[in-house]
Amino acid sequence: MNRPYDDNVELSRDLGLFSVTMIGVGAMIGAGIFVLTGIAAETAGPSLVIVFLMNGFVTLLTAMTYAELGSAIPEAGGGYLWVKKSLSKLQGFLSGWMSWFAHAVAGSLYALGFGAYFQLLLSNLGINMGLEAELMKKFLAVIVVLIFIYFNYKGASKMGMVENIVTVSKVLIIILFILFGLNVMFHSPQWTDNFEDFMPNGMSGVVMAMGLTFIAFEGYEIIVQCGEELKNPRKNIPRAVFLSLLIVIPIYILVAIVSIGAISVPPGEGISSTWEYLGKYKELGLLKAAGQFMPYGVPLLLIGGLLSTMSALNATTFSSTRVSFAMGRGFDLPSIFKRIHPKNKTPYSALFISGFLIILMAVTLPIEDVASAANILFLLLFIQVNIAALKIRREMGDKLDYGFKTPLFPYTQYVAIISLTFLVLYMYLLSPIAWVVTLIWIGIGYLFYITYTIEKEELETGKILREIQPGKYHVLVSLKDEEMLTPLMTIASGIAKSKESDIVILNAIEIPYQTFLHAGKRFLRDSEILLDKAEKGAKEYGVPLRKKISISHDPSEAIINFATKGRSDIIIMGWSGEVYKEKVRRSTPRKVMKNTPCNVCIVKPHNFDKISRILIPLGSDMAANFFRLRIAKRLSDTFNSNIEAIIILKPEESEKNKKIEKIQEDIKKIHKDLKIRIVRDSSLEKCLVRESKKYDLIIIGSSREWIIEGILFGSVQDRIVNRSHCTVILAKQPEHKVESRFSLLVNKLWDWNN
Repeated sequence: MNRPYDDNVELSRDLGLFSVTMIGVGAMIGAGIFVLTGIAAETAGPSLVIVFLMNGFVTLLTAMTYAELGSAIPEAGGGYLWVKKSLSKLQGFLSGWMSWFAHAVAGSLYALGFGAYFQLLLSNLGINMGLEAELMKKFLAVIVVLIFIYFNYKGASKMGMVENIVTVSKVLIIILFILFGLNVMFHSPQWTDNFEDFMPNGMSGVVMAMGLTFIAFEGYEIIVQCGEELKNPRKNIPRAVFLSLLIVIPIYILVAIVSIGAISVPPGEGISSTWEYLGKYKELGLLKAAGQFMPYGVPLLLIGGLLSTMSALNATTFSSTRVSFAMGRGFDLPSIFKRIHPKNKTPYSALFISGFLIILMAVTLPIEDVASAANILFLLLFIQVNIAALKIRREMGDKLDYGFKTPLFPYTQYVAIISLTFLVLYMYLLSPIAWVVTLIWIGIGYLFYITYTIEKEELETGKILREIQPGKYHVLVSLKDEEMLTPLMTIASGIAKSKESDIVILNAIEIPYQTFLHAGKRFLRDSEILLDKAEKGAKEYGVPLRKKISISHDPSEAIINFATKGRSDIIIMGWSGEVYKEKVRRSTPRKVMKNTPCNVCIVKPHNFDKISRILIPLGSDMAANFFRLRIAKRLSDTFNSNIEAIIILKPEESEKNKKIEKIQEDIKKIHKDLKIRIVRDSSLEKCLVRESKKYDLIIIGSSREWIIEGILFGSVQDRIVNRSHCTVILAKQPEHKVESRFSLLVNKLWDWNN
């Protein structure tokens, strides 16, 4: 049976094109360059360049399938969901089972890469912890996995900006590596000698290296995991997939060229070729290359390697958790996997189990076998996704709204399936152990399916919270908690009643990025109780009220989207800390005020009891004065309040001022009975705090609206609101800007991202 609020719940799409592209790039640039370049060079030799080029082509075939299905079915679960919907239930289960383990194994690879780089950093600093090299690497891998399990457990949803910075930073480091390497090659005609024995292990070495490094191109699959939380997924999923590959593939090819062509073998190594030199140092091969031709190459590549492996580990921990959580939610895994922490709102059980798998693989297998096991699982998953795409297009093509369609269908999928099958079979020659581990995992999954999942399959309800299109309304109240309920509902009811309008009250449930938005349904009960109490308050004033719930990763985006779709005239919301103080991440009220195309009132209650006396400080911006007076008038119409206004002057300023007289004259035209006082004070802040003792409510505006130019700037406005003795409303009208050609171009790019 549906809960009464199911139809009033909205999922908010918060991720833009740039952020989701950085998720894909961040996941890819980690293993392929920093960890696997040396290992793959040992297998392929100078033909590593061809390895990355061919892998890029094979990846592009499947990436087009992901772009097509992701744009048409932008729901959480990605490949697991598509296979389950189009093929058999067993295949759907196994695809999720393999995807979960593949991301966990990939996390093990990145953790081991981090351990190797951090171990070298400690060695360069002269720190010796008394453990042999291999044991030390695994110890550090376990530590970093535990750290990221903790971050994801706490619901560090504000790490998105840090992730973007980290991704851009490591890409810049790699670009510097490429530029210095190309410069060395340009001034050294002998660089071509390093490529003479181009395929030392023949085509077999090329194919095995392709299978080994295929995981380096896997990150685009994580982009699709965010499909149900991405703005405009129909267009942005294909864009993000292709943009991420457009960034990564050329970088990989150029890194392969300079890694082999720009270095020489130091004396005493006992080898003669540069590719053998890279292979000798395995995951540290790239670091050795940077040390030869790049200023500060070793420390810079150490930083890049640590950043890359950490961001990639976070991405795969995040993804493996989401896949297993989705399977738990879909009854494919036990209900423990869909448990949500009541405070952090993160899928902690799925996270801990996935973390255990990551640690287990990192501790028990060599890095080459870890990489091979992850590659085999991803190759098998991508084969199933291509098969699912064939069936979905043929059976549901007319019913789906595609943002992108794969060209040369179905031949593109056929070529992809054949290529992937060839690579996955060839992987046995590189790592039989990895194939054994993969078969054991699939076998365990099959036994689990026939003994548990198949009996639970009929329990799956398939319920998905649907996005609603709110109707037209005027007054929108964003209610976060019960503390603000009475002040917000009283003020909103007063405004709505005077305009014979209704109220829509919105409660935005904030969910960390580690958790699917659907999981927010678990927290609906608290929202229902809060909104029911708000409804009782509105009934006292005879104002019609509708209740809405938004489940979002970013409450400010949820409020903005809701207000825009509903054509709200005004938003009433509570104060949350400092609004105007500059921070890396702006406060929710400031973000709403800046980006919402309607009026906004931020309420900070102090001793809130009644609204009998209202004070309006007047400034030089008459439109802003009239706006605040309109709000005061609407409240006065409902509560029979007395409205007064003040003009604050410095002690040395004269009242016989044309500007002052003009303000008074204009105000009297629309409110002839309004009492206007002149108050002198050198400090606007102290004056308003002092005056607040005499009133129940003060309505102020933004900093540009005041007569004393420059006094209200920065955090002064925050201090006025926080120090006042009565309730304060910060009232803000939408900004109207004159568009330049440049700003129009910037806005066009912004719209594309959003």
